[in-house]
Amino acid sequence: MDIRLHHHPYRAAPAKPVQTVMVWDLPLRLFHWAMVGVVAVAGVTGFLAPEWWLDVHVLAGYALATLLVFRAVWGFAGSTYSKFRSFPLKSDGVFHHLRSLLHKKSPDHVGHNPLGAWMIVILLVVLVTLVISGLVVLGGQENLGPLAFVTTFSMGKIAEDIHEIAAWALVGAVVVHLLGVSVETRLFHHPVLSAMITGKKKIAGSGPESDTISCSRRGAVLFLAVTVALVTGGMVLSSIPPAGWRAVETPKNYIGECGDCHDAYHPSLRTGGAWRVIMAGLAGHYGEDATLDEETAKAVESYLRTNPAETFDTEIAHRLGRIETASLRMTDTPYWKKRHRDIDPTVFRKPAIGSKVNCRACHQDAASGRFDDSKIHLPTGDQK
Repeated sequence: MDIRLHHHPYRAAPAKPVQTVMVWDLPLRLFHWAMVGVVAVAGVTGFLAPEWWLDVHVLAGYALATLLVFRAVWGFAGSTYSKFRSFPLKSDGVFHHLRSLLHKKSPDHVGHNPLGAWMIVILLVVLVTLVISGLVVLGGQENLGPLAFVTTFSMGKIAEDIHEIAAWALVGAVVVHLLGVSVETRLFHHPVLSAMITGKKKIAGSGPESDTISCSRRGAVLFLAVTVALVTGGMVLSSIPPAGWRAVETPKNYIGECGDCHDAYHPSLRTGGAWRVIMAGLAGHYGEDATLDEETAKAVESYLRTNPAETFDTEIAHRLGRIETASLRMTDTPYWKKRHRDIDPTVFRKPAIGSKVNCRACHQDAASGRFDDSKIHLPTGDQK
């Protein structure tokens, strides 16, 4: 009998050819690595550096704002997998991916996997929160930046707490993100890190339809437009006088008489009541007779009581000027002690400083009453 072998009608599907395709466009990759650098600078200057590094921290914040605005626009104008609509954010996809991980499997995705997509969303939300809260802190407490003309000290104080919470949330999100990248690359051998450098991934089957090559020029033009728009707008808004601070003209007789023995302190450093007591006690002014002639005394007292701490909405006016002490000394206020607690007492005895009450020796803008963190400069050595 003729016995013939017949193939089973159902054959295993042939393996799809693996090919290398371009997934992440150049503008997205540049954004990613620029963001890494900017966030690192902001983190170091925010958590570790002294307060007079504020300028660098603020510049990092402005750069971060520019990158985030670009990414928001690029989420609609970029290539296929840069667009927000390509993010697999549906809950069923997330649950399926989690179940796969529990079974030590992680299906490869051309773009972001569901967990990775949600992590990007979380990171972007936290970073936007940091930028907005940082601008409010800058405007409300430092009287600087594009929001200084509409922010108050109380707004800046609230924003400061939000900024700190968001900063720690970012630390946690970055740790989780790096852990996820490590798991994907080491455990499942998915080239997520190399793909964000080269833009290329190896996938089975036909490559994704993406215009990654043609969008580089578009991304450059868009980033330039975003930068120019933000810088121009920021400069215009920053030129508007801040809401909480104003320039006051200091009388020459105040500088001549009071500045003879110590700094001619800005009037916002004491309350109107404190200035009244100080002026009434000039005959025994901290062990010295500082009596003024009647005309000079009236002019000086009028200047001090017209511009006391209550009339300024600055950080120094709220945290130091409005806090009265029994001695009336600024150096006895809790805020002064807190801000100077890490300074070695010998520093105040340096020839360039002389005493704790010589504000101008370290605060370059003390005469204006601003006391910006970025204007702090501690004299070194025997500098005079």
